[in-house]
Amino acid sequence: MSRDEANSIPARTWKAPTYEVTAAGKVIGGYTPTGVNNWGRWGENDVLGTTNLITPEIVANAAKLISTGRVISMALPIGTDAPAWSGRPAPQHYFTMTGTDIVASLSSPDDEPSVTFTDDYVTMAMHASTQWDSFAHWALDGVLYNGFWVGNVTAAGSRDLDISQLKESLVGRGVLLDLPRLLGVDFMEPGTLVTPQMLDDAAAKEGVEIRSGDIVIIRTGHVERWYTLETDAEREDWNARVPGVGRDTIAWLHAQDVGALVVDNPGCEVVPNELPMTVPYPFHGGALVDLGLPLGELWSLGAIADACAADGVYEFFVSAPPLNLPGGVGSVISPIAIK
Repeated sequence: MSRDEANSIPARTWKAPTYEVTAAGKVIGGYTPTGVNNWGRWGENDVLGTTNLITPEIVANAAKLISTGRVISMALPIGTDAPAWSGRPAPQHYFTMTGTDIVASLSSPDDEPSVTFTDDYVTMAMHASTQWDSFAHWALDGVLYNGFWVGNVTAAGSRDLDISQLKESLVGRGVLLDLPRLLGVDFMEPGTLVTPQMLDDAAAKEGVEIRSGDIVIIRTGHVERWYTLETDAEREDWNARVPGVGRDTIAWLHAQDVGALVVDNPGCEVVPNELPMTVPYPFHGGALVDLGLPLGELWSLGAIADACAADGVYEFFVSAPPLNLPGGVGSVISPIAIK
């Protein structure tokens, strides 16, 4: 056994790329999509992707969907017991000043004796709860959406495709496609492939039309299923077998001109991935890299699904902008639906 093997050091397999990178951070001679894509559709330096489709007119029309003013959260609680992808640590919530500190007289500013306060902090991955993936999150052969180079995503963050580019977007018309109700089940079976036909069938049953710029929200019931699990083995399986969308959905989303996609699971796509598999997680590459389509993951959709079933209306106003986090490659969010 070599020293590198004994110390679990990765093999020296890196090879210099054959492509070139321009001063604008664009790759020449590297990966380019061979199927449906939006590269160059909004200009060679576009960084907004399909959110270009969520126009001011679409947002204004979406606001007209509000009839009762009922606000419904679609965010998971941020905590150690919430569902999350197993590859990321759970959020840590801690306090530097509490009420018990105050009443025990552990803190009393001499210059402000009557003023007290409590203070807390959260340390977490930006993808560890209800969140958006940015276009800087996923690369194919070192290339990001619209030909930008992944090498420009450094320890200082993304120079071109950071999540803050979308801080004034991802607000508009939401459409819920409730697949468990379509199928007459509480939640879809683990590992079930969500097909475009299922999405068409759900829309038809709900009497809703998918339009350009929509934020399409797919419920599989996977997040709700988490709360029925009792053992660590069951929770590990929850991440290993996931109902989700597959490769054929890329063309469906492109044809519908969807503005953003949301799924109530850890990574949108079906796990295990479809076979034959040329690259792992092919849907991520097709959506984030080829289409420039933001992906929302780990949304909590039980409450909005119940509300839609009760009033029979599966379209609503959605507000889900990311944090204004310059350089960030993803963002935890607290999305709301307004009926």
